[in-house]
Amino acid sequence: MSTRQEKVNSLIQQLISQHLVEDKPEGITGLVTVTAVDVSGDLEHAKIFFSSLGQDPQDVLEILKKNIYEIQGVLYNKLEMKKVPRIAFISDSSGEYAEYISKVLKKLHGD
Repeated sequence: MSTRQEKVNSLIQQLISQHLVEDKPEGITGLVTVTAVDVSGDLEHAKIFFSSLGQDPQDVLEILKKNIYEIQGVLYNKLEMKKVPRIAFISDSSGEYAEYISKVLKKLHGD
């Protein structure tokens, strides 16, 4: 991954996180965290990984999809780039998977 991609990833993560805190989309009742951003090599597409606490991730995904144009607009207004990446949201289940592995390991060790 190039330095440019890393910078764009970081900036998009920061902007979307800030937007979700300051202008929380209607219907989101829990805590939503942007866990990672993966911008394509040509900077045309970005996958936004998120986790949610206190609300079903599928419900949050549907709400984010309904508000994608508003969130994309935030990037258009704040990113100083010729071409702003088109975003897609993906539920990040790595935290749930880590918790599952932890429980399995505890069972194996008899804790």
